[in-house]
Amino acid sequence: MKISRISCEKAYELTQSVSCQIVDIRDPQSYQAGHPVGAIALDNNSLPTFLETADKQAETLVFCYHGNSSQQATLFLQEQGFTNAHSIDGGFEMWRQLYPDAIES
Repeated sequence: MKISRISCEKAYELTQSVSCQIVDIRDPQSYQAGHPVGAIALDNNSLPTFLETADKQAETLVFCYHGNSSQQATLFLQEQGFTNAHSIDGGFEMWRQLYPDAIES
């Protein structure tokens, strides 16, 4: 299965035009310090609930620090039936530089 990877710019466009599920797989401290607006912290504790309640057809944007760990998380979500899951190239660090107004803590 091919992992869907998109740029921060494409991810931002999606957030402006369609309803997206945004997940942040970074550690809790990093998430608390700042994350994309509307992102939920996804970890081993919240994963089962997310898998049960999430819309598997919705655009799902997966953030990590730099866009590496999110690729494996995206692959996992795709294997769980998420048809529009995307790893964000550059991760939260790139997002923070490009879209400082699209961050909340």
